[in-house]
Amino acid sequence: MSREAAIEGYERFLTSAIEATREEFSARRALRGSALEPGGLVVDHLRRTVTTLERMVVEPELAAHRARALSQFEIVVEYAASEEPIEVFADEILERDSYLEVLRTDLPKGRRETIRNEVVDRNRRLGDAVVPIVERPEDGFWPAMEAAFDRSGALAFVDRVVSFTTPLRRHPDAFVFQSRIDPGDLLDGPLVSSLPAAGIEYTDEAIRAMCRAEERVGHEARAEVRDRFD
Repeated sequence: MSREAAIEGYERFLTSAIEATREEFSARRALRGSALEPGGLVVDHLRRTVTTLERMVVEPELAAHRARALSQFEIVVEYAASEEPIEVFADEILERDSYLEVLRTDLPKGRRETIRNEVVDRNRRLGDAVVPIVERPEDGFWPAMEAAFDRSGALAFVDRVVSFTTPLRRHPDAFVFQSRIDPGDLLDGPLVSSLPAAGIEYTDEAIRAMCRAEERVGHEARAEVRDRFD
């Protein structure tokens, strides 16, 4: 079984999506409208040096998101290689889900449960889609793809695999992306220790950047499929 090929392909698309998200993300847009309240000196500094926000917040968050997504996909591949129902793997899938980590704390219990169920179902469908790859003997992703699918099947497969932002598109108001920044990490002076931390919320910009990145990666992936199969 070629679990390695499936993981290689997913990692390839995920890495492209992470890089595209970093390129699409606008720190200036994320900070637009941030009020100069307690912690305002920090926000004001970030506005003037937007690369700091990217270095301190965006890049670590994207790295963590990539690691969790890869870890989750390894469980999805286990499901694809087994005869067990997705429910057997549900707890591990949910524990590794990046979006569930940023659900709003005031989200009603029923809505939270709906999103959790959708996460499990989305990963079930991803696992079902990857079965033909997992069952191939080829070690490489594209050799396994070309052996497992025809052109239309390959296009359908990449559409499923690169649908990273489905929860954000379906429930954009259910998530909050935010961070707290210590003034001591940015400012100097004797009074820095007395300043409060700055709370930065960048939900709208994070969703916009991630959805735009998905569109780019999907377009590139479909173009590569067409090149390889035509």
